[in-house]
Amino acid sequence: MKIFIVTVAVVILYSFTVVFFQDYRQSERSNYRVKYVCEELSASAATFYDAEEYANGFEIFDTYQGIRAIEDQIIHLLAFDSNGVPVSGSYWTGNLHYKAYFYDDSLEKKVYTDGSLTSEESFSYPYSHFDDWTSCNKLITSPTVVVTINAGPGRYRLNFLDIIPDTVRTAAHVQEDR
Repeated sequence: MKIFIVTVAVVILYSFTVVFFQDYRQSERSNYRVKYVCEELSASAATFYDAEEYANGFEIFDTYQGIRAIEDQIIHLLAFDSNGVPVSGSYWTGNLHYKAYFYDDSLEKKVYTDGSLTSEESFSYPYSHFDDWTSCNKLITSPTVVVTINAGPGRYRLNFLDIIPDTVRTAAHVQEDR
């Protein structure tokens, strides 16, 4: 009987270990995916600029087109619907939120949260960008688009892991052709 009890305990412990490591690997892959999506979105938003100002030597982003590009891509790349709610079968369990920071030669920093302009303020190069979601500092020396995504907590199958943090990543795209 003692051998049976020890065998059952080892099988249960092994099952918990396998499930945890499988969930951990899925979380790691999803975290890399959010990082990739941040990089793609910041680069996509940075491709839209005011052509007239560009002809005059200034790089001023077309934030309307940039935000549209972000919103069109983010729902497909991360499996969310247009309201930021995870679609069925998605890895994510919480709602999606994002911030986009536009720094350009107009010397106006524009911050969009979930597609809405939340702040606009003057700045000058070099500027120390601080992201309050990730506590990330970046020195802005030329036109830059910074995108931060909060994809919410991941999906873990072990219920005693109730302190699962949100997956938050940030990326910046700098215009280097000056």
